[in-house]
Amino acid sequence: MNDRDMPSAALNRRGFLGAAAAAGLLGTLATPAEAARNTADADPVTTESGRVTGVQGGLRGVTVYKGVPYAASTAGANRWRPPQPAPSWDGVRAADSWGPACPQPVTDIPDDQVPELGEDCLNLNIWTTATGSGTGRPVLVWLYGGDRALWSGQEMYDGSLLASKGVVVVNPNYRVGPLGGLAHPGLTAESAYGGSGNWGILDVVAALEWVQRNIAAFGGDPDRVTLGGWAHGASIVNILLASRRAKGLYHRALLSSGVRYTKDPALARGTGRYRTLADAEADGTGFAAYLGAQSLAELRALDAGHLVAGAAADASADFGHVLDGHVLPDTYTAVLAARAETDVPVLTGVCKDANGASPGLKTTLDAYQAYARSEFGPLGLADTFLELYPADSDTSAAQQYSAYARDEERVSAFLWATQFKDTAGNSSAVRTYFWTRVPPGHDGTNPVIGTEVSGAFQGSDVYYLLGYLYSTDRPWTSQDYDIADTTASYVARFAATGDPNGSSLADWPALAADTPRTMELGADFGTVAVADSDAKLTFLTTYLESQTREF
Repeated sequence: MNDRDMPSAALNRRGFLGAAAAAGLLGTLATPAEAARNTADADPVTTESGRVTGVQGGLRGVTVYKGVPYAASTAGANRWRPPQPAPSWDGVRAADSWGPACPQPVTDIPDDQVPELGEDCLNLNIWTTATGSGTGRPVLVWLYGGDRALWSGQEMYDGSLLASKGVVVVNPNYRVGPLGGLAHPGLTAESAYGGSGNWGILDVVAALEWVQRNIAAFGGDPDRVTLGGWAHGASIVNILLASRRAKGLYHRALLSSGVRYTKDPALARGTGRYRTLADAEADGTGFAAYLGAQSLAELRALDAGHLVAGAAADASADFGHVLDGHVLPDTYTAVLAARAETDVPVLTGVCKDANGASPGLKTTLDAYQAYARSEFGPLGLADTFLELYPADSDTSAAQQYSAYARDEERVSAFLWATQFKDTAGNSSAVRTYFWTRVPPGHDGTNPVIGTEVSGAFQGSDVYYLLGYLYSTDRPWTSQDYDIADTTASYVARFAATGDPNGSSLADWPALAADTPRTMELGADFGTVAVADSDAKLTFLTTYLESQTREF
């Protein structure tokens, strides 16, 4: 294994921030004064638009470059158009403050957590421990999640720990909501490709192109780029696996709560949902009418905040992904069947208390049995479901529904992985995981992850995948820090080589269709069954494969 195969920083577990290293924690974290001032004696980094200097990151030895533009403002004539080149500047730009986040609803977010919002929002943040084109460290481009919630690539996804492990971390902002997903017949007519919507995904492509042209100056290797994200961000990764727009711009994919078997009915309501171009245009026409806009010029003249508020108030508004034939060329199923899926190593996983599962779930026995009849009865599987997940009270009904939901999500991810390998005929390895660690307490610093949720909820893995526990206010234990160090080490190795395995880490096997296993991460590290029993696996596989709608 040569130097190109691995980051220069050690990736083995170091007991980082563990109980035995409590004193070392104080020597590792950057002090507030350090984080506030420019990195001492740092030479400016030259990008295609101009020179920049960064500031001390969350850990000593890490520099973060904040708010670096990768494309022009999306305001005015650029609204609902593909991203345009970023403007240049003279002199040295101090990249010492977060750039504006793209306009979005913030009504349920504490005022002190609302970032600056504006349409000049196509900027990114870079965490690194090295600069210069001779370093060649792997790169992780991380896409934020959320669905009709706060989307931002800023401090809530701090990349300092992964940077300390030899990865260059890039968090781009991209358009969301009506500014990121509006389709309209007029927009389709003026586009060069005969489609509209998916503006936020085009932003991500532009960010990846920027990384190819510029990341070497920050110590990154443009030939070892991992594209990762969670929830809404992971759904973009999934679309770009199917798309021709980003081929060659990334070389591995990491999807947290982002993929499902392409006949799973849950795709219709999750972040991976999409609309046909005709339906999306109809949605856009209806939204324009709701706002009283008679033309594209009137729509572009509206204040961005008015658009966001209108989207929140219009119950029929939908700004999800669009099957436009350009960004998303065809259905997920058709792309896999055509063997057009991008062939790169993949890590993808789900969280234990997602997909409707929750330790605090409340339901009734009658509702549970009615669900069984409506969901599985048409397939003749209702009795089988109730035998496999038996309940005789409201309490056991809630427990059994959660058990079913956990099995279903794991099986769905496993079936997608077999599609990626077998249907698409890809040679690259795909590995799945099941996240089981329950973060302690609640997180008042993050308005997207960890507010009023319980258990190992969707997004709970992100704290540990990126390892930014120290920048939140949860009551983390030394065990949490150890788990984060191990999990982030898997991510760092995957970014470096396409294989998460390494010395002192439990073996994470690649998918084998005839061995339905997944990797438990979190509460423990090791392989577990895809479902709690072979009978449940057979039942869920039959149920999902029997669906007639293919997404």
